Amino acid sequence: MYPFKTNPEDTQWIEKARALKEVFAERARQVDAAGGWPQENWQDIIDGGFLKLGVPKEYGGYANEDAGFSNLCHAVVEIFASACGSTGWIIQNQYHCFGLVAGLGNEEQKRRILTDVAQNGAGVASVGSEVQPGRSQVVPHKDGKISFASDLTPTEGGFLANGFKGFTSGGAASKYLLFWALAPGTDDPDVGASVFVIELPNPGVEFVSGWEEAIGIRASLSGGAKFTNVFIPWKNVLGEPGDFNQSHPYTFELAYAAHSLGSAQGIYEEVRDAVVARPFLQQDDINMYSLGEMASAIAATRSQLWYAQYLYDKKMWGEAAHATLMGLHMAKTTVGMVSTKAFEIVGTRAVFRWSSIPRLMRDARVATLHTRESMIMKTVAKTELSRDYHPKAKYGRRLPESERKTWADLGFHFNRDAA
Repeated sequence: MYPFKTNPEDTQWIEKARALKEVFAERARQVDAAGGWPQENWQDIIDGGFLKLGVPKEYGGYANEDAGFSNLCHAVVEIFASACGSTGWIIQNQYHCFGLVAGLGNEEQKRRILTDVAQNGAGVASVGSEVQPGRSQVVPHKDGKISFASDLTPTEGGFLANGFKGFTSGGAASKYLLFWALAPGTDDPDVGASVFVIELPNPGVEFVSGWEEAIGIRASLSGGAKFTNVFIPWKNVLGEPGDFNQSHPYTFELAYAAHSLGSAQGIYEEVRDAVVARPFLQQDDINMYSLGEMASAIAATRSQLWYAQYLYDKKMWGEAAHATLMGLHMAKTTVGMVSTKAFEIVGTRAVFRWSSIPRLMRDARVATLHTRESMIMKTVAKTELSRDYHPKAKYGRRLPESERKTWADLGFHFNRDAA
């Protein structure tokens, strides 16, 4: 199932992930019921060396410059998600964060954080979203771009961070948080979106309850956190303002699509096994048509994701991001269709908790809410019309160098390496 760009060593990792998938599948119902954090799964990921797949070799890992964004990482996300949506969500977020540190950090930051990941299994989580379930939503940027309202106040030696982040997947179980905010003196995320490192434990960080009420990916610690006067020294500022939008070539969406594809694959596998075990189901032409439709959609979606990965590997960043958004749309559509067809084929067996179908369906449905489909398809359509393949089109516009702002341009002068 994974012939695309796999050398013998990659193949061994994929087989290792498949073996661990069986372990995760046995625990999945208990993990879902308990919520919280799947510590046994997390420890197996660490002990198995899977975090190292997203860490560059010079810091003790297995990756090349595509840290966290490789075909191998995405294959592992899909495999784990096909057994346990929470575990798949956890590993995809880790890989994304490793890639952010590798792509935005300086040498000292990469060595400090990524070596800690490789040697000690330290977790890294991204805390950006400020949408708060059950509360008033943050007013978006006037141009409809993803923005941040968290307060970042300059202070001696760095900044004080205050705000509330609505989703912090894996944050409470991680050592490092990647905190997103606008650089002081900016109001446009294209110019000022910045990433900062907060190390835990920290008395100014309070993770709040509530995610235990979620219906899917329940064991991912994806609830919110309150930040109160959290000091961020200059040594923990990643890159220049706007670097993620303007310089960092990768996006989160390919791993996100791999997660949805994994959920679809897991549901399909149970349906396929049920049809094999109950031959009378094979006599129904509609069942057989639906099974073929499911298999075809999964294969087509996987092919689109491999194509996007190919474009990334060719460093065709804009085209890759565009292909990724189309693949994400396909993955969401596929997992929705597979979920519905599964119930039609398997029947009432699919309504019981001992079946993986309801759980994987809930995991997938919650995960698909990460980004509104209207935003994804509007971005795809605009790019189709303009033919301007900006890698971060979903996040805003491409700035000419004359409009970029450095920390020095904003009046901040420091020696990051010496901080």
